[in-house]
Amino acid sequence: MKYLLSEVTVAPICQYLKFIMTRLLRSIWLRFFVLGCMLLLFFAPPIYAQTIGKVIQPFGSYIFTADDNILRIRDKMNTDSIANDSIRNAIIQKDLFDMTHRFTGGVILQKEISRQRLSANFNYSRVQFDRFSIMDNNLKNFSGNWNWLIGNQLEGNMGASYTQSLAPFLFQPGIKSIRTELTEYINGGWRFHPRWRLNGEFTHYDLGIKAPPEVPRLRFLERTENQFEGGIDYVSSHGKSGRNTVGVLFRHISGNFPFEPTSAFINNDYEQKEVMAKINWDVTGKSSFQVRGGWVERQNASAVQRDFSGFNARGIFQWRPTDKTGLTVSGWRETAARQNLTASFSINTGVSVIPFWNITEKVRMEGDFLYETRNFGNRVTNLSDPEISSALGVHNTIRNATVRLVYNPYLGLELSASAYHADLKSDSFFGGFNANGANVNLQYTYGQR
Repeated sequence: MKYLLSEVTVAPICQYLKFIMTRLLRSIWLRFFVLGCMLLLFFAPPIYAQTIGKVIQPFGSYIFTADDNILRIRDKMNTDSIANDSIRNAIIQKDLFDMTHRFTGGVILQKEISRQRLSANFNYSRVQFDRFSIMDNNLKNFSGNWNWLIGNQLEGNMGASYTQSLAPFLFQPGIKSIRTELTEYINGGWRFHPRWRLNGEFTHYDLGIKAPPEVPRLRFLERTENQFEGGIDYVSSHGKSGRNTVGVLFRHISGNFPFEPTSAFINNDYEQKEVMAKINWDVTGKSSFQVRGGWVERQNASAVQRDFSGFNARGIFQWRPTDKTGLTVSGWRETAARQNLTASFSINTGVSVIPFWNITEKVRMEGDFLYETRNFGNRVTNLSDPEISSALGVHNTIRNATVRLVYNPYLGLELSASAYHADLKSDSFFGGFNANGANVNLQYTYGQR
């Protein structure tokens, strides 16, 4: 009886809260609150002369990239699926090399008012392809955050971000698809006891697709997601203040897809519930780990064979054996649609290793190595993702390796060069791909400290 009562009571409350929070976060007030406050405070006459370089930090960058398979064309790809003549001819000639130039300009805003911290980042980029000019595009990124504190027990964040970018070619090889992502969030923590803290968060995510006329069918990837989180942490007296915690997290995600695939009558809406245990712990002064794991249940609006119920987990270990070297190792098994490139989810299992070495005060070497499998199993991608199913295998293995050298001659100026390899092994109709490349980056931030 108690269980039934809780089911009847909690469900309407969650629906009501979702309605209220969605309306709040989508309001004009929230989207421009942080920006409005900053403009009023940053440009007040008494502090105007001290603003540039301290509160406002303009920056610009240029990135040159050379890649022997920049569009991630697959090994067995049929040229009939490519509308552009230059790309089709490149596939026939097996010459997929191209170079890109990315020019970026932007500004970073940071301001503290008493204990309240406001921050924002606005930048715009132009990307040009030397050979496949049809892929030229503009990137936009705007974000703002208010780190709020009330008294000594309540604190959290409220903010929003907007990104317009070219969709990765991983599962859409050779297709120019511009997508927009809007994220709005509010979270908070209440330290109601020296050893206990309550946490809560609401996040709204909106994905839009701007595909070329020849592929309007990609709009089925558009979605909105509302995510609720709540949990409690035990704060240990050992280690740095508030760093060592053990807790439990409850999460509910509601996904809505407004457009159905054009070649299949299926509803990709879903509900996902998670119960996770989590640990954040400083093992020593030089090492720490974070672990989160628990049970996940995902129910889809149609095609019940796509439902999932099982274990998910992610762990991160950080180690700094010396002042000049460090290592981060991560491992995971998660149920998700990575980068929201598909409507159906996959079971993603992987590991990444990120080492670094500060050779001198101004020279740093970094690495980034990743191995991940994405298995769609019986998720019936020919129904959920029919327009890109030829590029989706049941079993997909991704390997990435990057080595990067960074030089900071003085504060604010950074020069870097990197070489990378990426490959995909897939049992899809199109097969996999191999890609090798390098890039050079020059960036300057005025007033960086």
